[in-house]
Amino acid sequence: MAEDYHYDTPDINDDGSEKVHYDNPDFQLFCRRNFNPANSCFPGMTIHWHSDLEFIYVFEGETSYQLNGRRVLMKAGEGIFVNSNQLHLIVSENSDCRLYCIIFHPTILCSSKYIEEKFVAPIITDESIPYLMLSATVDWQNEILQYQRKLYELSVSENREPEMMQTLFALWTVLYKNLDLSENRERYDGSLNIVRRMLRFVHDNYKQKITLNDLCRAGGVGKTCCSELFRKYVSCSAIEYVINYRITKSVELLLNTDMSVTEIALESGFSGGSFYAETFRKKLGISPQEFRKKGKI
Repeated sequence: MAEDYHYDTPDINDDGSEKVHYDNPDFQLFCRRNFNPANSCFPGMTIHWHSDLEFIYVFEGETSYQLNGRRVLMKAGEGIFVNSNQLHLIVSENSDCRLYCIIFHPTILCSSKYIEEKFVAPIITDESIPYLMLSATVDWQNEILQYQRKLYELSVSENREPEMMQTLFALWTVLYKNLDLSENRERYDGSLNIVRRMLRFVHDNYKQKITLNDLCRAGGVGKTCCSELFRKYVSCSAIEYVINYRITKSVELLLNTDMSVTEIALESGFSGGSFYAETFRKKLGISPQEFRKKGKI
């Protein structure tokens, strides 16, 4: 089976979340088998969130996830379940990695209001479960990992949707039966919503000048709190995130237009072509022109 090594610059919804492009627009499921080279750079990716549920299964090598400010390592035989609306980003490690990536919207499981309220909503709304590590050494977790593999294998076959639905329900049943939903294990203080509001402000206004005060107003917090939240959940300063997002948007233009580097700089929110080129090289180790020529890293 073919492996994918590519990145896609994120498509953003009006609420600031990432729009997932499903394999079939009428069937809310995305399946990939990815090859991530060691120490590779994914300039089209910034930390993001979506309402979809995400499952990763690493079957060779290792990689890590940055998730709500935490960095979790996944080695071969391990994976992760990322709950709805969590801030996350896959980060390449020092070895090649092969993995299965399964993303689907929770509504695909909601065949009735009863199923939604009884078996789906209790998990996706439980703020004490931002993610769950999965290991092949734990029977029920390994079962989930194997369902991920099966979903990918089904995704490349014809007339696959009925059996994929069956597999999704089987995966979710195992997860539901083994999660402790009896009590909220971690008090939620609303910080994640504040961060998402500030990130959305960047997504909506990256072409304009953005100051720390602007971000504070968007989040309804002071400068100290704003800086602390970015460090905790995004692992960089607020202004650094703005620059990273502008670089992300510039990559789209480099790959998909014939605009000049100066035109791309201004369209992406940079003050000029020279500063943009210098920043791009510092971030990616390559000039915008070289990147455009290569097409991808």
